[in-house]
Order: sequence, then C-alpha cells, then structure tokens
Amino acid sequence: MYKVIFWTNALSYIIIGLNYVLREACIALINWIGYSTETKRLERTTMLTFYVLFLNTAFLLLMVNANMTEQPISFGLTGPISDFNSNWFRITGNTLVSTMIFNAYYPILEFFMYYGMRLGFRLLDSGCGLERYKTKQTSIQGYIDIHAGPAYLMHFKYSTILNSVFVTFMFGFGIPILFPITAVTFLIIYVIEKASFYYSYKLPPSYDERLSQAVLSTCMWAPLFYLGFGYWMASSKQLTSNDYL
Repeated sequence: MYKVIFWTNALSYIIIGLNYVLREACIALINWIGYSTETKRLERTTMLTFYVLFLNTAFLLLMVNANMTEQPISFGLTGPISDFNSNWFRITGNTLVSTMIFNAYYPILEFFMYYGMRLGFRLLDSGCGLERYKTKQTSIQGYIDIHAGPAYLMHFKYSTILNSVFVTFMFGFGIPILFPITAVTFLIIYVIEKASFYYSYKLPPSYDERLSQAVLSTCMWAPLFYLGFGYWMASSKQLTSNDYL
C-alpha cells in the first residue's frame, strides 16, 4: 500500500521534473536554430515549449493507462482503463490534480531557489563579508554580472500559462477543481513576476505585441477541448451509470 501511495504521488513530481527538462531542451533547440528577430524567436520558443509540455502533461498521462483494444485501431494501448470511469479518476485524475497543485506553487520554489543561488555567488565573491563593494572580480562587467538580476525570460512563462489553461479546459468538466487551482496558479505567477520586475529582473528589451497576440489566439482554442472532452465524459455510461461504480 505504501509503495502504491509513494509512486502515485511521485509521478506528479516526475512529470514536473520532466517538463523542466523538456522546457530547457526546447529553448536550447530554438536558440540553436536562430531567428531574424528576438520577438520571432520568443514566439517560436513559446509555442514549441507549450506543445511539448501539453503533450507530456495531458496526452501522455491520458494514454499511458488507456485500453483501446475494443476500438478499430488500438495503437498498442492495452492499459487498465477503457474510458472515463471511477478507476480513471482514482489513478489518472488524482495524479493530474497533484501535478497541477505542484505546478501552482512551483514558481515560488523556483524564485527562492534561483535567488538563493545568486545570493550564494555574491557571498562567495565578497568573501562572505557584508561590504557591498568588496569583490574578487577584476573588471566592472564581472562585478555587474554577479550582482545584477537575471534576464527576464518571457517565453517559458507564457508556455506555462498556456499549458495550465489547456489542461484545465481539457479535463475541467470532470475535474472542476482544476479551475480554482489554475486561478491560484495565475495569481501566484502574477505576484511573483510583479515583484521580480521591481526587485530582481534586469530591464527587459522592448517587445512588440506579436507574442502576446499569438498567445491570446492560441487560448481561443482551449474551449474546444472543454466541449469535446466534456461531451465524452457526459456521454460515458461508465461514468454516469451506477452499474460500473
């Protein structure tokens, strides 16, 4: 029993960790390809990262336990769950909610983690002293690089927001608690980013509205997932009939 509880809860953290690795891989890939403008590079990075995160968080988690042996094409999926039933909510639904909850407070952990790393490098540079201008650097730029804040990376912030929106709309009909969880996620992101703009980040470059418009245009497709999967859940006899409980 403890083994099952451990792996059920650990799976949500594994998904978040894998999302972090995939995010960094997508950013590195787009940077390697290169684009003519900074805004275009950010737009491509945002969309690619979102597609990969959404596939890993929503679809792979949905398909790993799916059983499609009764369908015309099974795709080799012979898992224990054949539809949206009580087993799906106990196994996949529980993991999905745990993942979204961790995704909500992860920005707080990430902020303090990177702040602690920067503070550690600054203490090492000053010899663990309290003198602000005491440094081991031999150039002004080296001192600035250590004591300045991080660059504002807009792309993976947008991809995280898009992933939360689409996962919530995809499964929100059957798991309505995803909506308040996502609302809290947006509130935390807003507060953390607002504070970081004033006290942490470097002054970001001037971006045009292309990236924001692309994100808003992508969000307009989210209700289609809500309608499609909502109809699927509402019409599932394994979900609505007491014979299958």
